[in-house]
Amino acid sequence: MSRAKGYLPAWLYLACVVLVTGLGIAGAMALRPAFANSVKEFFGLQAAPVAAPSSFYLTRVAPLFEAHCASCHGERRQKAALRLDSVAFALRGGRHGAVIQPGDVKNSELMHRITLPPSDDRAMPPEGKTPLSPDDVTVIRLWIAGGASPAMLATAIKGAPRLVREVAIPTLDAEAARRQRQVLAPDVERLSRRYPGLLTYESRNSAGLELNAALSGHAFGDEDLKAFTPLFSRLVRLDLSNTAVTDASARLLAAMPSLRSVRLTNSKAGDDVIAALASLKSLKSLTVTGSKISQQALSQLRSHGVVIYGDGDAR
Repeated sequence: MSRAKGYLPAWLYLACVVLVTGLGIAGAMALRPAFANSVKEFFGLQAAPVAAPSSFYLTRVAPLFEAHCASCHGERRQKAALRLDSVAFALRGGRHGAVIQPGDVKNSELMHRITLPPSDDRAMPPEGKTPLSPDDVTVIRLWIAGGASPAMLATAIKGAPRLVREVAIPTLDAEAARRQRQVLAPDVERLSRRYPGLLTYESRNSAGLELNAALSGHAFGDEDLKAFTPLFSRLVRLDLSNTAVTDASARLLAAMPSLRSVRLTNSKAGDDVIAALASLKSLKSLTVTGSKISQQALSQLRSHGVVIYGDGDAR
């Protein structure tokens, strides 16, 4: 049977498809190094790095990434296609390329981001999240300077700040998280229907909740915050920026024992709210940019070791 006029032979058509596909993959690999590494690992051309049990990365660096970075760059969520929940992902980089240049601190984007002022939009962790301490930054700097090795022993890197306490590397316990969330499920579902998008879990292996009321702006007031009372014990991050929440909610905030981070940017909250927060032993950071909170009230939190972003009322 003769081939219809105007049609390519099957072998030539297939060859064209393979060529175009190959060029597309090659182009994507050239533009996105993270994708290139994934392709190489898939075809066995490159082995994915694995952290050694007693390595500096696993004992010192990984816990910092888990505590400060994984909520935005972990398994559940990957801003800019970047993951920092394993050494392989960290070295692979994200949408804009590698963020770690082994042995080159100056040209490592990750190092640049974690040393930016907290108020900078590009800073990591972002304002409102638990900040890295100077010692934490030093640990990451030493690791990158030492070659960002996944295997180098913890004792091989000299000059690292002394650990204040033994580092416990978090392990994934999906069943425990499921059991904890099961108790909260009815209230989480009900409030999520009433306030869509405001309530999320901090990570997939945690029952800790984040309430971002800033998404509702001035439509969110004291009575709305009160509606979340059944979940107060599980709230770890609270953003009341640009909301209508006032000092009338001070007693409500005092009933949130797990809060680690609070944002009050351009809020109506005052010194009574700060006095309530002072009773929370878990609080690590507070943002008060554009607020009318006095320096006297903030000084009490600072004396408790809480990191304050913004000056509130400069009186």
